[in-house]
Amino acid sequence: MKLYFNLFFSIILLTSCQQDLIVNVPELMDNNPDSYYKGIPGMNYLAFNSQFKEPIQSYTLFSSGNDPVNDPVEWTLKGSYDGKKWITIDEQKDQTFFSRFQERTYAIANPSNYTQYLFEIKTTGTDSLILGNISFHEENLMTGWEEFRYPEIDFKDLDPETQGSAIYQQLVQDPEKYVQYHAQKVAEILFYTARDTMNDVQGIRYTLKDYEGVSAKSGNPPVIAIVYSTQHIEKAAGESMLQLDYETRGVLYHELVHAYQFEPKGIGSYSTNREFWASIEGLADAVRAHAGFFDIKARRKPGGHWLDGYQTTGFFIQWLTTKDPDAIRKFHLTVRDLEVWSFDEAMKSMFGPENGIETMWEEYQEYLLTQA
Repeated sequence: MKLYFNLFFSIILLTSCQQDLIVNVPELMDNNPDSYYKGIPGMNYLAFNSQFKEPIQSYTLFSSGNDPVNDPVEWTLKGSYDGKKWITIDEQKDQTFFSRFQERTYAIANPSNYTQYLFEIKTTGTDSLILGNISFHEENLMTGWEEFRYPEIDFKDLDPETQGSAIYQQLVQDPEKYVQYHAQKVAEILFYTARDTMNDVQGIRYTLKDYEGVSAKSGNPPVIAIVYSTQHIEKAAGESMLQLDYETRGVLYHELVHAYQFEPKGIGSYSTNREFWASIEGLADAVRAHAGFFDIKARRKPGGHWLDGYQTTGFFIQWLTTKDPDAIRKFHLTVRDLEVWSFDEAMKSMFGPENGIETMWEEYQEYLLTQA
């Protein structure tokens, strides 16, 4: 879990090296990379000393929406029991962030009951440090995913002269790593560990193209293709770069689910059976919602049918996680395991024979009415 603290801002003198030590910067601990900390050129000393009760096993740094030259490229993380003696617990060099507002997570090899943490962190050259966020985790978020096999990414920009292409380049500095990162994040929601049986996605052709629309996936593993509209990029960027990031990640989550998800058996195909289609598009939007790239409170309304697909079905599947935190994974496993798949059999398999789809959908509708 992430730790959040009652925050305050102060500057004290680090007597051992006579450098300014910045303590508990609110902008770095608000879980919002759009509110950033601006430091100084050279080494920055950022300390956190607010009520660490359990050993920290991993941590995450977020790039800001500013120029990549302001991103950190190397740092040392130290821990202390008393704020006087500091022990090096992790070092990183030659680091890059492959997009704006990008998170990079690192495991701590030897966790301990440190009460304070200190980053000695700097950019390259003479540029001032600008950092979006830092979060600490009481669990190793990398556990189970060290062996994830990243697909090869073939990125092509078919219309580089468009405004949408230029905007995308401002947001994403390394499209190949950007897509690979999100492939793993999708797999983390659909599966338990990287060792689970999953589709062997070896390659992804990811293309920017000037056309009316949003995005689409084609092909089947081992190689699939995703196209993303530069016209949609222009529209999504109208509000802010952060909103473009939100939309671009959300669209990519949806399309990548189609690469990794299992298909229902015994009920026809995507184009011939509504239940098949609803499960495919519903699960894709459920994963996107679970990752935080839908404004569920604003978009989720009572009504509709579980076979309506996309958000209507997806928000229902995501709501099931309130009854079982692993509901999305378990729903996906029913798609893999049931010889004749249906929403009704999936619900009964997950929640018992008395809880078919009509019962679960009725409970979901009642919940939505209480939230209206």
